Amino acid sequence: MPLGLSKFRDSLKGEKSNGTSTWQQENVATVATAAVHNGDPSNNNDALPTYAVTDPLPAAPPPMDGPTAEALSAAFSSLRLSETPPDFPTADTCLAHLKLLSAFHALKEDVGYTDGLFNLWDAKCELLDNRDETLAKMREKRWVLYVARAVERFEDWWLQVLCNMEEGQATRLEGKEMRANVMEFMEFTKRGRVQRWTTSMLPPIDVLMVWHAFMLNPRNYLEDCIRFGLKDLWATGMPWPAVNAAIDTNFNYEVPEEARDAWTKRTRHHWVNAQDSLTKKLQCPRCNQELDIPWTTCTQSEKPRLDELEDMTGTGYGDRDLSYVCDKCGGEVNHDLLKVAKFKREVENLIMRDWPLGGTILSVTTGGPDGPTQSEAASHSNTFPNRLISMGLRSKILELTNPSYYNKPDMTDVRNLIEDGIKNKNLVKHVNGKSVQTGHLKGQERLAIRKMMSRYWENSSVFALELGGAVIRQSIFVDKMYGLDWLHSPAAKETMKRLLVKYERFIKIMATYALHVAVPTLDVDLGWHTHQLSPRPYYDYTMAKCKKFIDHDDKMAEDQLNEGFEWTSKTYQKLFQDVYSECTCWYCEAIRSKHISNSGRLFGTSTHEKIADKFYDSGAAKLCPPDNSAHISAHSAVKSIETSTRSVVYDAMRARRQQELDTAYEKACKRARAKNRPVPSRDAYYYGPWGYPYMMYGPWMAYGYYPGIYMYGNPYCMPMGAGMAGACAAGTCSGGVAAGGCGGPGGCGNGGGCVSRPFSLFSLRSN
Repeated sequence: MPLGLSKFRDSLKGEKSNGTSTWQQENVATVATAAVHNGDPSNNNDALPTYAVTDPLPAAPPPMDGPTAEALSAAFSSLRLSETPPDFPTADTCLAHLKLLSAFHALKEDVGYTDGLFNLWDAKCELLDNRDETLAKMREKRWVLYVARAVERFEDWWLQVLCNMEEGQATRLEGKEMRANVMEFMEFTKRGRVQRWTTSMLPPIDVLMVWHAFMLNPRNYLEDCIRFGLKDLWATGMPWPAVNAAIDTNFNYEVPEEARDAWTKRTRHHWVNAQDSLTKKLQCPRCNQELDIPWTTCTQSEKPRLDELEDMTGTGYGDRDLSYVCDKCGGEVNHDLLKVAKFKREVENLIMRDWPLGGTILSVTTGGPDGPTQSEAASHSNTFPNRLISMGLRSKILELTNPSYYNKPDMTDVRNLIEDGIKNKNLVKHVNGKSVQTGHLKGQERLAIRKMMSRYWENSSVFALELGGAVIRQSIFVDKMYGLDWLHSPAAKETMKRLLVKYERFIKIMATYALHVAVPTLDVDLGWHTHQLSPRPYYDYTMAKCKKFIDHDDKMAEDQLNEGFEWTSKTYQKLFQDVYSECTCWYCEAIRSKHISNSGRLFGTSTHEKIADKFYDSGAAKLCPPDNSAHISAHSAVKSIETSTRSVVYDAMRARRQQELDTAYEKACKRARAKNRPVPSRDAYYYGPWGYPYMMYGPWMAYGYYPGIYMYGNPYCMPMGAGMAGACAAGTCSGGVAAGGCGGPGGCGNGGGCVSRPFSLFSLRSN
């Protein structure tokens, strides 16, 4: 894809040749990697725009000693951004998004490399044998703690600022007249009303980062906007003019002093994350005593234990192994208890205030709002979990956090109660009203249980998903975008236009093949993410094109990601007669090679081979190096943690797929030699944002390699299989819930989105 910054800088230093500078020649001819869209983006049947630069060249070449700051930032220093979210992303909106991602990347680097932040000192790692690896873990630990604190700050901003910014203040959704209230919400946001944001209204950058990651989970974000009554917020989306104005060309985030003062006054937090208290205040779930829990105990002592250093473990609120004894009731507070306490609070609100549980507001098939009318209140499938809990299980759930409870509760206790409840046919009849003749669960009711539970696994916040993990996973995409450095390409705007055409084609694939996994390339993913940051237009667009609200699942098993990418690549080539991933790494070459079948040759060269040859013969492939191209977007990849029985089966399947990939790679090498092309080098993939790279076996793999660091286990892993923490209630589905990693057709991704996978209604274990 586009030239990287270093290559661009080198080209700017070229000497004149025959009256034309090397820099001009690069812009006219060689910038084949910088794409241009010359047509109407709504016409996705046109050929993909050719590689070229259409902007006029400057009258004179830049200085011989290198580009000026103005030249480097020319593409994004003056953007046209509307207060009203566009129906479809524009090139300027994508560039504004890249500016924001660059600011996030700079933030992450600053946090990770700030020695002593949160009392985490590099010096404590100096004498270890594995010093470099431990230093990388130390930097990741700072970042994870920073993100956890940012999520807390975002929650306070959401509740104390955003909920009071709405016209007449936000009103929480109630189960009574749910259909009417939800439809009113959708109708209000459809009228084109948006809230005008200024830079004085913006939050700190860490809070903006959490908000950004939240919006990239579209169904969860819509659900919570409806639950909290935030009509204006959902209609407006990311306020691009204000955000863009707050980020300068060096990606510094600056807002007026009045914004800082307003933030501190309304949230009681410092503007700077690191200046907030090092202790977390919360009430003991058992006795309501106010507690001051340290954010981390990791390496806080003068001489930390060796295992504490090597694993970056601790028992503070921001550590994985939180353990704090309440000095009033003597009970231990840990993350498991806090998650159960969150569910208990939601049940209390359901009973006392009629606030529906998470996961019971949107349709499991379309993803759109689906509340019951008054006449449907006693039998509506989507709200079955609300009835089951409030009418049949509430007393047992409310007892889970009592001081007298003999056990240390966790969400598996909630799951067990639900499993027992749905086995009770009399109870099912009772909660569904007299008209129900059988006590068996309907398919939609099973999906509703599964969807509701996905909101509470590994999540003790007020939101529909655990936002800390979402930010951590999203930071992988941020790092990749920063590495590609499209902003400093001489044809950045043309690149954005080209990727928007590919994104529109990607949506067409999802609309045409609703039950397949559609996996984006990095360029497509940028367009997709940018669209999601305008929630109302994105909702309307996907509903119109795909007949459902396409979700963006940020937790997808890497096996499915690999398979889905191969299918998407082949389907894209079939529909649009162009290669999908414009990259020449061994993996992308192998995938293209797999599409070429000898049996498909009737008269000479097969169709897929012609498409690949066109990619090379045009000269585009030469300027799509593996280290600077838009190949598979893998930020959503997670490892699936399976039971021993499932593991044996899946290991065999993975071995077979790896063998197929190896064979395809050899085939690609053979074709390259036959056509006198460079043989794709099978170099190992490395990833290491903190200066300690580790080898990966493919660009699709999950990046989590420090599991002891994260607050809620590992955000890069998803448990699958019967009996595992995070698995669905028996009798409701066939996959793992794992903090949003499920949902059935139209749920947390199926039927469109990164993880549009088929679904079957068999139980995880027998009833």
